[in-house]
Amino acid sequence: MKGILTRTQSKAHIFLSVFACSLALWLTNPVSAQNMKSFPSQISAHFVLDTGDYVVKGNNVVKSGATLTINSGTLFNFVDNGLIQIDGVLNITGSKNDFVEITSTDSSNPGVGFSILYESTEHIDIEYADFKYLKTPIKFHKYWLRPEVNIRNSMFHHLNHGVYFEILEMDKILAQEEVVMTIENNTFANNTGSFMISDAAWDLLHFKISNNVFSRNEYIGRELNGIFTTPLFLNYNEAENQLPQPELVDNSISFNYIGLIGMDTVEFLPVYVTTVGSADRIDISPNYFGTNAEKYLELNSEIVHATQRAPYLEFNNPLEKPKQSNNGHIYKVGVNGVEVDNPGYDLHIDQFTEVIELIGNRPLLPSPNFDVIYIYLDDDTLRRFQLNNELEFEDGNQRVKVTLKDKILKKMENGYIEVKGLIDQNGFEVPIVHIGIKHFLNKNREFLFHANDYQSIPRLDMTNRKYQIRSVDTTVGELLDTNLSIDDQKILKTENYWEFGVTTSSTIYFGDLASTSVSIYVPNARPQLGFRLGYNFNKKWKLQFSQNTLMLAGDDSKSSNIGKNRGTNFDRGLSFRTTVVDLGVNLVFRPFKYESLKSFIPSFLVGVSGYYFNPQAERDGTFYDLRTVGTEGQTLNGERFAYERFSYSIPAGIWIERHLTQKFLLGFGYTYHKLFTDYLDDVSTGRYPDADALKAANPDLGDVAVSLSNPNNQSGQRSYSGDNDGFSYFGFSFTWKL
Repeated sequence: MKGILTRTQSKAHIFLSVFACSLALWLTNPVSAQNMKSFPSQISAHFVLDTGDYVVKGNNVVKSGATLTINSGTLFNFVDNGLIQIDGVLNITGSKNDFVEITSTDSSNPGVGFSILYESTEHIDIEYADFKYLKTPIKFHKYWLRPEVNIRNSMFHHLNHGVYFEILEMDKILAQEEVVMTIENNTFANNTGSFMISDAAWDLLHFKISNNVFSRNEYIGRELNGIFTTPLFLNYNEAENQLPQPELVDNSISFNYIGLIGMDTVEFLPVYVTTVGSADRIDISPNYFGTNAEKYLELNSEIVHATQRAPYLEFNNPLEKPKQSNNGHIYKVGVNGVEVDNPGYDLHIDQFTEVIELIGNRPLLPSPNFDVIYIYLDDDTLRRFQLNNELEFEDGNQRVKVTLKDKILKKMENGYIEVKGLIDQNGFEVPIVHIGIKHFLNKNREFLFHANDYQSIPRLDMTNRKYQIRSVDTTVGELLDTNLSIDDQKILKTENYWEFGVTTSSTIYFGDLASTSVSIYVPNARPQLGFRLGYNFNKKWKLQFSQNTLMLAGDDSKSSNIGKNRGTNFDRGLSFRTTVVDLGVNLVFRPFKYESLKSFIPSFLVGVSGYYFNPQAERDGTFYDLRTVGTEGQTLNGERFAYERFSYSIPAGIWIERHLTQKFLLGFGYTYHKLFTDYLDDVSTGRYPDADALKAANPDLGDVAVSLSNPNNQSGQRSYSGDNDGFSYFGFSFTWKL
């Protein structure tokens, strides 16, 4: 079951259903230092922070033997170059959906973070901390020593100053027992810096790097140097397999990119793990590396080996998809039904970019900060245009469908889309996804080549748009075991859209100059051309405005069967043609929901229309209007016209369509118009009028008027049937979703 929410209701839904998941995400932007408590410059004893906002200025020290404990409900704001030096103990203990937030008051002048120095007999424990907008959130300085280090369930994002997490050489002289450093269940995302371990192997030091997410880190305009352009950098020196290699398992190291910008081209490559040193090899399986990983892992390894000594990378058994135990992140992206999150795919974002699909490794939810932004270069400024959009969550909330409600204008071309503000059930921010950035870099490479730093280009937010939740899957608590994919055969737009169509077909005439049976007589066939404008409320109902221009014709002399059912006999010699111009409104019903481009979509329509007609007959190469003649004597009593040229009808039809693409459909069908006149063909149950009287009523026509009424000099009624006439058409339709 799915719930449908209005724009107003969607806000209430977000705050009620995901309030707990998004509480820690409200303060994503740098904040003011006003009304904050000052962090003490020195801590000499056990110091516990449970709640409150703190500002960190200058160099602050947690002395040897002292303990700094930071619990949920605490916000740390570092000012420019603010630093906390840890000589003693550091315990950061947040909780699910309530992270300890550690950031800077001003992202353009960030603070440093925590520096771990010297030896201590105490652990370092960090859990459920949110580090962002800092220079070096965590640094273990040279000759550090701790019996155990645990950094778990934390987020490191928007860190743009080189190496942001650095572990230098441990004190190997004082170390007496094995030291275990556990880096587990963290998210390292949307950074332009690196996590670096400068000495990843020693007999008393063991690294366990498991179940982390290194994703959506981007290095734009950098040189491929390994240390600063890779999400994870290891210096691994090991002699003849005598030392245990660092444990690197079950991580998602995926969709991290470098953009090497030249005047003539842009190299857009994925980057993974960079390992240098004297070791012979290092096994980086099993981890998940994303799309076409084997090809680019080998390329990365070749680039590193070309410049320095490095161990051989073994990746024999990479994971086919990320672990569901990893923190939430996107591992498949589709645009208009085509999977595009591939370094070889050059996507152009334009007015036809309509539906974005994101597939995560676990259920996802929107935070109050959810946004879809179009970013493009204009006047040396990166302008950020927020797009109205509609959200739909499917497949246990592991699939997020974003339908854009704004079109990308021509003047804003050559940009890319940013989707941000999704969270998982534990409150972890899903890494921001950039779509179409490769094309953006290529089209703007001349400017970007001369820019000193991509990150320093001015950015300008242009609008304040909103999003609306369409539906949320009620099975959000259930993890899926199936392999989700971007289905290029799945119809993406099925509700709330306009469409324009053209029909072309052949007409069928029912009247006094043809049989009443449903048959097609080729000599009487005439063309039809129509236009349709429809609005699809949902998958089953559509309101359609229609306009048809068509021709109808009948002739006694063209079939020996004509006249036997409705006419007198085929010896009458009557004939007609008429152009019908029709304007109507129809209600269209589709009995079945369609999901695939391959689906054949039946539909039934019924409506009402008004139409114009003017029957004519030909004599000696000239066509004459029959309505003014009064061929059944209507004008003998002084009437100007025999009948009105305007009437109404009830159209009813059945059509079947199939998608050619996401935008275009081809259809075939039949529509019948029930009429409320018997004079579509100018023939009904009236009698042949007196010839002299008819000539007197039509002095300009004379004998022609008699020939139009009674060409073969018959007597009695012109037709024995008083049933109303009708017409229909069958043929093809071509429909474009607007």
